Amino acid sequence: MTLGPLEYLIVAFEGNQFSGEILTALHDAQEKGIIRVIDMLVIKKDEQGNVMALELSELSEEEARPFSFFAGGLLSIFEPDDVEITASEMPNNSAAGLLLIEDTWAIPLKKAILNAGAVARAGGLVAQEIVEAIEAEIEAEAAEKQQSAVKATE
Repeated sequence: MTLGPLEYLIVAFEGNQFSGEILTALHDAQEKGIIRVIDMLVIKKDEQGNVMALELSELSEEEARPFSFFAGGLLSIFEPDDVEITASEMPNNSAAGLLLIEDTWAIPLKKAILNAGAVARAGGLVAQEIVEAIEAEIEAEAAEKQQSAVKATE
C-alpha cells in the first residue's frame, strides 16, 4: 500500500468557539478524494490551563454529531506527546482539533516516482518511520476486514 504525503494540521479556537464551516470544507475535500483524515483529536484547555484530549468516540453525542462523516475511518495514531506539544501552544480557555491528513491526490505521483526507480521520501513534518508504521497499521486493518468478510461467508 502506498500512502500519500502526510501533514499535521492544528485548528485552534480561542474561547472554544467552533465554526462548522471548517468541517464542511474538510468533509468536501475528503469526499472528493483530495485528502483523507487519518486521525483527529479534540484538545480542550480550560481557564486554569488544565488540558483534556478527546478522541471522537469520547465526545458526547451532541459534540460528535458534526464529525459523523469521520465515523469508523480514523486510526488512533496520536500519542500523549502530540497532545502535550499542541496544548503548550494553546492559550487557556481554548480548544483545538489536531488532525493527521493524508494528501491522497499525490498517491499516483508517488507511485510513478517509485515505479521509475526513484526514491520518494516523506516531506514536511511527518517522519518516514511514522509513515511506515501507519502503512503497516492500515494494511493490518485491511487484512483483518478481509478475514472477517471471509469468515462471514463461511
